[in-house]
Amino acid sequence: MASVHQRPRSPYWHASYLGPDGRWILRSTKQQDRQSALAVAMEYERASKLARRGELVEAQAREVLKDIMKRADMGETLRGVSIKSHFDTWLASKKDRKSKGTGERYGVAVEDFLKTLGKRASKPLTSLTAADVERFLSYRIGKQLASATVILDVKIIRTALNAARRQGLISTNPAEAVELPEAVGMERGTFTPTEVKMLVDTADGEWKLLIMLAYFTGARLSDCCRMQWEDVDLTEETLTYTQAKTGAKVTAPLHPDLLARLNKLAGTDKPEVFILPHMANLRPGGRHGLSESFKGIMRKAGLDLQTVQGGGKRMISRRTFHALRHSFTSALANQNVSAELRMKLTGHKTAGEHQKYTHHEMDNLRAAVKKIPSLGSK
Repeated sequence: MASVHQRPRSPYWHASYLGPDGRWILRSTKQQDRQSALAVAMEYERASKLARRGELVEAQAREVLKDIMKRADMGETLRGVSIKSHFDTWLASKKDRKSKGTGERYGVAVEDFLKTLGKRASKPLTSLTAADVERFLSYRIGKQLASATVILDVKIIRTALNAARRQGLISTNPAEAVELPEAVGMERGTFTPTEVKMLVDTADGEWKLLIMLAYFTGARLSDCCRMQWEDVDLTEETLTYTQAKTGAKVTAPLHPDLLARLNKLAGTDKPEVFILPHMANLRPGGRHGLSESFKGIMRKAGLDLQTVQGGGKRMISRRTFHALRHSFTSALANQNVSAELRMKLTGHKTAGEHQKYTHHEMDNLRAAVKKIPSLGSK
C-alpha cells in the first residue's frame, strides 16, 4: 500500500484511488493497455467518492461495475436477475423434472414467498436478505400450518437460492441464516363411518363422490381429483391410478358403495375424461383451495375439526381431508386386515410410513376393502 501523503504511480494494469479512510489504494484492473486501465480507474474513483460520502448503495455499486465492464470493453455483462425471475425459472425447471404433485408443492411455497415480498419481488436477487425469509416463515406459521409443512416451505426456498449461488447469481444464501422451527409431532384424526356418511349427505355436487373416493380408496386429495374413467374397470370392480406424490401405481378394489355410485354415474352422465371433471381443474391447497372448502363441509355437518396447539400459539386441525386417508387405513385395521395388505392398498413403500396411518392376490385385497362398513349402516 502506498503512503498516505503520496499518490502512487500506476502501471497500465493498475488503478490507484483514494479510499474511504484517506489512504491510496492499488487495485489490479487486469488490463494490458493504458486506455482500458484508465477507464477502470475512473470508475473505481467514482465509487470511492460515493462511499466516502456514504452514498454508495447496492444499486449504484452494480451500475459502477456495469460501467467498468463496458468502458474497459471486457466483453462481459453483469447479470441482473430479479428475485421473481429467478424463482420463476427455477420453479419451471423443477416442474419439468419432478412429479406433478411435487411441482405443485414447490409452486405453493414459491407463490407465498413472492407474495410476502410484494413489490420487492422485482428487485435484484442480490437484495434478498435473511429478514425476507424470516417474514415468509412467519407468514406460513400464521396460516396455522403444521410445523413439518412450514419447515418444508423454507427448505424449498433454501434449495432455490442454493441453485442461484451455484450459478454465481448470489455469493451467499440468506435462507441458510434462518433458524427452522422445531418439528411438532401430531397424531392425525380420523372419521367414523357415521361421520363419513354425514359428510357425504351434507356435501353437494362432485363433493359427494370425492369424499367417497378418498374414504373407500385411501387416495390423497390431488389423486382423487385427477382420477379418470379409463382408470375404472367396472367389470373387474377395480380402480387403478398413479400416485402423484410417489409415482407408485395402485390398484384398489371398489367397495360396494363406491361401485354403486360409479355405476350410476357411468349410466347417466355424458362421457368425461375425469371422474370429477370440475374438481380436476381446481387447486387442492391454498386459502381458497379444496382443503379449506372441505373444512366448510365439516362445519356444516356439525363435525369437530379437532384443533390442537401445534407449537407457540398456532392451532392446527387434526381432521382435514387427509384424515379420510387415515380413516381408510384405520377402518381396515379395525377389521383386522394385516398391515401388509393395508400398505398394498395405500401405496406405502415402508412400514415406517404406514405406521403414521395406523405381492397379494386381488381376491385378498377385495375381501379386505369389503370389510369397511357401508355408509348405509350406522
